[in-house]
Amino acid sequence: MDVDGVLTDGKLYFADDGREYKSFDVRDGHGIVMARQAGLLVGFVSGRPSAATAKRAADLGVSILKQSPANKGETLLEICREQDLRPEQIAYIGDELLDLPVLRRVGCAVAVANAPLEVRAVAHYVTRHRGGNGAVREVVELLLKARGDWKRILAAHWVLLPLLWVGCWKTPPPAAPDTNAPSGYIEKFEFPDRDENGELRRRITGERARLLPDGLLDVENARMEFYSSNKLVMVLTTPRCVVDRARNRATTDAPIRVERDNMVITGIGGEWDGNKGEVNIRSNTQMVVRGGSLTR
Repeated sequence: MDVDGVLTDGKLYFADDGREYKSFDVRDGHGIVMARQAGLLVGFVSGRPSAATAKRAADLGVSILKQSPANKGETLLEICREQDLRPEQIAYIGDELLDLPVLRRVGCAVAVANAPLEVRAVAHYVTRHRGGNGAVREVVELLLKARGDWKRILAAHWVLLPLLWVGCWKTPPPAAPDTNAPSGYIEKFEFPDRDENGELRRRITGERARLLPDGLLDVENARMEFYSSNKLVMVLTTPRCVVDRARNRATTDAPIRVERDNMVITGIGGEWDGNKGEVNIRSNTQMVVRGGSLTR
């Protein structure tokens, strides 16, 4: 991750003697510790050398620290050589134009909420939190849930409180395991898709998504919004669907509802092909036109 504007709010503070100070969010620090507990390598890549950054990295046990690189894209390749990694195995969080060479190469490109439009346009994920205000913590939780590590990390943080009430402590029987529960999932997620000018084309949201072994996303309560000139023109909703972001497609066997202009189409099962710009509904198709003639 970048440092200034990602781990901090981007502001720099200087004392009268010239010493530099930075403000770091403790939630981000906790997120980094949890990432390390899950076995992830964590690294800082900053375009500005700072003793405060080095101190923060040491405090959190960050194993990769690159300060003042001439080109962050070259630094990415250097890290790959040192750690025996491929760029697609790396998730990177950035906030500025200098991060674009890295964001365009890594497997999971993340932009903070207050990043420039050009940075958000190339990101796979845009955080809900601003840089320096819990954005890193948000990304760590997303990754750990997708990997299936979240419950194990949570279990390590439980603390047994002393029994304060005098009486009998009766331990309840353990609950039966839920064999249908996903091993790792993302809650309340959003995937925006923007064109080369940064204008929003599509947005996929859902209550919960489970990462399948083949890289697909099994999404609950999915909502797909389609935009033209940043204006919402169509909405597709379904209780469950499988999204293939690599191939720009989605499929469902569940009920489906499409709303556009004054028209509502419902049915059972369907496919969306983003490359063709088509939505196909398989069966039980019904169309309702509201308040006037049908528009295409």
